[in-house]
This record gives sequence, C-alpha cells and structure tokens, in this order.
Amino acid sequence: MKKLLLTGGTGFIGRNILPILRDRFEVVAPPRAELNLSDETAVRSYLENGRFDVVFHCANPNPAKNALDVPDRMGIDALRAYFSLRRCSDLFGRMFYLGSGAEYDKRFEIVSVKEESIGTHLPADDYGFTKYIMNSDARSSENIYNLRIFGCYGPTDAKTKFIRDAIDCCLENRPVTIRQNCMFDYMYVEDLGHIACELAKKERLAFHDYNICSGKRISLLEIAEIVKEQMNNPYPIEIAKDGWNREYTADNSRLLTELAGFRFTPIEEGIARQITWQRSLT
Repeated sequence: MKKLLLTGGTGFIGRNILPILRDRFEVVAPPRAELNLSDETAVRSYLENGRFDVVFHCANPNPAKNALDVPDRMGIDALRAYFSLRRCSDLFGRMFYLGSGAEYDKRFEIVSVKEESIGTHLPADDYGFTKYIMNSDARSSENIYNLRIFGCYGPTDAKTKFIRDAIDCCLENRPVTIRQNCMFDYMYVEDLGHIACELAKKERLAFHDYNICSGKRISLLEIAEIVKEQMNNPYPIEIAKDGWNREYTADNSRLLTELAGFRFTPIEEGIARQITWQRSLT
C-alpha cells in the first residue's frame, strides 16, 4: 500500500476526504503542532523520515478558524507552505495540491473555462494570484499537480456557504435568500476524494493542472429550489438584487479524459446528503 501525507486534514476538505484516502493508502495526517509547513527545515526533515509516495496538500491559512493565521499574511503563508514542500520534491513521488477557479480572475465572467485559458487575465486579488503563482510553478515541475477546485460543498462546510445557508434557512422555517443569482458549478466534496485516489494511482498524467468540477452549470436559484422542494419549505425564495452576477463555471473534459467513466454525485443527491447531515446537528 502506498504511503500518503495529507496536510490540512482538519479542514473542510481534508476531514471529508481523509476516510476515502485511508481506504486506498497508508495515510499520515499530522496536525500543525506536529508539522509546521512554514518551517522549511522541519518540512524537509519530516519528508526525509516519512518517505511518502504521495503528498496531498490541502492546508490553507484560515484566520477565521486559527488565531495563528494572520489575514494580511494569508498569501505569503500559503506560498511558503507550498514552496516548503515544493523544494523537497525529490523526497516524494507526487504532490497534489488544491488550486482554485480564482486563478482565472473572478473580476471577469468565468464560463465553462478550459485550462488553456489560464493567463488570459492575472488575478487582482491576493488569493487568486497566490494560486496562479502555484499553478505556474506546478506546470513547470516534474511531479506536482494542481487540482483546481470551483464550488465544493458537503458536511462541515462553513455556515456562510450558500448550500449550507439555504438548508439552515429551511431548518429555521425562514425563506431561502440569495444576494444575486448566478451560474455556478458545485461538486460534492467526497467526489474530490475519489478523484484524488484515481489520479494518484495512475502511472502517468498528461497534464499538471486539472479543473476539478462537475462540468454542469446550475444557477443559485435552481439550487435553492432543490433545497426548498426537498425540505418542503413553504416560503418564496428571496433574491436581494435583480440581474445576474458573474458566472463561475468550468470545463472538466481534461479530467474526464484521465478518468473515463467517473461519476459525479448529482446535485440532488448531494443536497439530500447535506440535509441529512445538517439535520443531525439539530
């Protein structure tokens, strides 16, 4: 069984994919107290001793959840963690890390975007530009791969996220509210775990960056209607602002070429699972 290092195992994505990874790999998921990714000396020592076949880098600074993370340093700290691992790429087989659709620059419409469009615009925000820098480096590497996430939902997601908030509205007998409608691409978080396993077991990958998304465009209003119907919410959906916000969707044909036949969780099924989880909290 291959040995895998998972960083960020206590975060939203990490804690959801950890059980899936453990079915396929010998997983080591150290907390920050055990592995400080900002300390390049400690990272090298950990990798030298661990002899990992795969590194799955999910850790991301989050001041809302950890007092050690400083908002003004989020970009720098994220880059430092990435490059602390990157500079030791000779000590592991492959590294997968989480990119973001923000790399395409969210000042503009992002419509069924393909990987070849990276660089059409340079992201103006720190988060998007940080991920853009990582992607540029990964593309020139021998063994580092960017799994570029768009909309992702599931258990333990932040209360402010749209699908979780819509379900909370129904649980609290309130109308589902939308700031402004837009087209999105949402993927159930467990799908990412299965994708990671499939990519990690392949002998060779054709590219170093992949859009990780369902490939299906859906509006926030359509999602709200699914939640409303499944929860028998009697209130009309409220939209604060007329018109459409900028689209945020991607093409996943490159990924599906690698993983022929992969089945994404339908949005109706994923929402039903999310409803079950949120009801378990009440």
